[in-house]
Amino acid sequence: MDVRKLVRMANQIAANLDYGPNKEQVVYATADHLRRFWSPSMLQLIVEHYRSGDAELSDLASRAVARLAEEQQNVA
Repeated sequence: MDVRKLVRMANQIAANLDYGPNKEQVVYATADHLRRFWSPSMLQLIVEHYRSGDAELSDLASRAVARLAEEQQNVA
């Protein structure tokens, strides 16, 4: 899968969940959505992209993927 498509999807998910003043809730909900509905290979690809330092992710999507990256690191 093309990582640019995953970036666009993650940004859209974060934007759609961005309502109200609690941005931490948006980050949590975005990470939860990705964890529940994306395949392991999609998650791995977006985490690797995040770790490469690419700035295409929105702030909220980036924070959600950072949470997923941390979870992966804690499991390993």
